[in-house]
Amino acid sequence: MAKKKKDFSVIVNIVFVVLFVSVSVFLYILFSKNHFETLKNDAKQVYKERTTLPVNPAENKQKKVKTELPSFTKYKFKYTYDVDIKGYLKSMDITMIIPHDENEKQYISDFSITPTPTKMYNDGVNNIAEFNLKNIEQQKFVIELQGQANVRTYNIDTAKKINKNLTPESDLSRYLEPEILIESNDSIIVNAAKKIKGKTREEIVQKIYEYTQQNINYQVMQNIGAKKALQIKAGKCSEFAAVMIALCRAKKIPARLIVGNIARDKDTPHGWVEVYYDEYGWVMYDPTVMATNVTILDANGNVIKKEKRYEISGDTKYIISGRNLFNQLRIHFTTNERRNGTARVTETTQIEKI
Repeated sequence: MAKKKKDFSVIVNIVFVVLFVSVSVFLYILFSKNHFETLKNDAKQVYKERTTLPVNPAENKQKKVKTELPSFTKYKFKYTYDVDIKGYLKSMDITMIIPHDENEKQYISDFSITPTPTKMYNDGVNNIAEFNLKNIEQQKFVIELQGQANVRTYNIDTAKKINKNLTPESDLSRYLEPEILIESNDSIIVNAAKKIKGKTREEIVQKIYEYTQQNINYQVMQNIGAKKALQIKAGKCSEFAAVMIALCRAKKIPARLIVGNIARDKDTPHGWVEVYYDEYGWVMYDPTVMATNVTILDANGNVIKKEKRYEISGDTKYIISGRNLFNQLRIHFTTNERRNGTARVTETTQIEKI
């Protein structure tokens, strides 16, 4: 009798079903966990959105204003130089600095100068126009320099917002050394600088700025320099600038003189300060801005009158002419011994907002 063959198909089917059910359960659990996490995260986000206080539009606008750069404003400017020559001059040189583009500070357009200068050139930091005259006698003539300046406030706050050194310089040695009217190595300046302390360059410069304002009274006089100004505690804008520059240099901080005009309807030449920061470049400071009570003296030191001046805000704009010169205009003349002559140049400034 033949042996009956065993049928394993039932067992195989049972095993297959068990495996299928196990894998299905595993995948279901895995999917459910991930889906649960997704739902959980979605719920958190909805909760966060519903519980977060709405932004106040006014506050949002205020924050935006703080990050905006000061706007540019356009002005027309005109410098008129009335030249009056009496007697005979063998030769006469008139040199004037000319406003030019200053990256992120000012942009000059429609510029003209009449009559045509003998020559025009750049001395490294300034644009210069020069007139060379020979054998002139009993003459009057006018030099006119005019154009448009698109300018904006460029103080430490503006520089921080730009956050880039637009004027990197490799050699700052000349702006650390003493010079005529900026006697940064004199004991009077050095001793005053020692009393001014701060943790950062910005803090030290701000204290120097305030010290200058507190220790100099505005008086119109001849240029006397930083040392003399600190001694008598008086001077005009050039002395305010010289004192601040000298104190900065005494603290090993590069600083220099800048000249031009406050951008307002009518103004005389003005001097203020630029301080160098590695991260920002040259930044403007005007220590004269607090000098609202001005005393005007004659050549003998007698008081002529007192008036209010320099009532300007932190958003004041300036038209930059040049640097490292205490005067925008210089004249030099030689005379013939037998016919001595004299020359006088009177400057008038007109500035009009466009």
